[in-house]
Amino acid sequence: MTSPEIGALDREKTVVILPIGSVEQHGNHMPVGTDTILSHAVSLAAAEQAGDAVVLPPPWYGFSAHHMRFPGSVTLRAETLLALTGDIVDSVIAHGFKRVLVVNGHGGNAGAIDVLASTLGHRHYGAARIATLTYFALARDAIAALRRSEPGGMGHACEFETSLVQHLRPELVKIERAEATYPDPESAYLTTDLIGGQVVRVYHDFADLSPTGTLGDPALASPEAGEKFFATSVKALGEFIADFRSWQIPEVSK
Repeated sequence: MTSPEIGALDREKTVVILPIGSVEQHGNHMPVGTDTILSHAVSLAAAEQAGDAVVLPPPWYGFSAHHMRFPGSVTLRAETLLALTGDIVDSVIAHGFKRVLVVNGHGGNAGAIDVLASTLGHRHYGAARIATLTYFALARDAIAALRRSEPGGMGHACEFETSLVQHLRPELVKIERAEATYPDPESAYLTTDLIGGQVVRVYHDFADLSPTGTLGDPALASPEAGEKFFATSVKALGEFIADFRSWQIPEVSK
């Protein structure tokens, strides 16, 4: 879009979406940009479905310290990710937009987006609403109904992510190099499953969990499954965008 086209958008109705992800290893068979590719694609499709929503170009990098023992991985410091994303959101709100949604596609960013929701929500209280979410967590139940793998089969470069990239960008997947890994999370309180609903958070270096960096079973992936995973992720996000548009901006008493 051009600057005048953006300037003509309805500030009251338009939801501005910022996709974020990461650049990090995704096993032997997936591109390092997987998480950003997927959050961007889901955001674009959901924005089209919901209407009155626009998608910002994504900043590619995220917090990926736990992947740095694998070549090609790039990490921001947590404070850098918070500052970068905060500056982008501040810029959007400076132009008068009132609803900004950060759509995350990387598990390692989960803590950061929680902090963003609190800090930016407080900073712009009375002027705008800021929401943050991880798209696959939003669609967790629908994804679980489609999965073929056992718990642990959807972790990283797994049945879910591999299927999505096979559907969206099949030329980027080298499926013949894929290897399955079901790591031991050490405790019943922990899980390496992408949609496992982990309550307790602890640091794991991925090189200690898997020799290839894959967590789960990419052998169960397919473009057909990816089409279904994508559709259900887009539907969940589109429904949220429509709901978010109706949220009121709090009035600040003087």
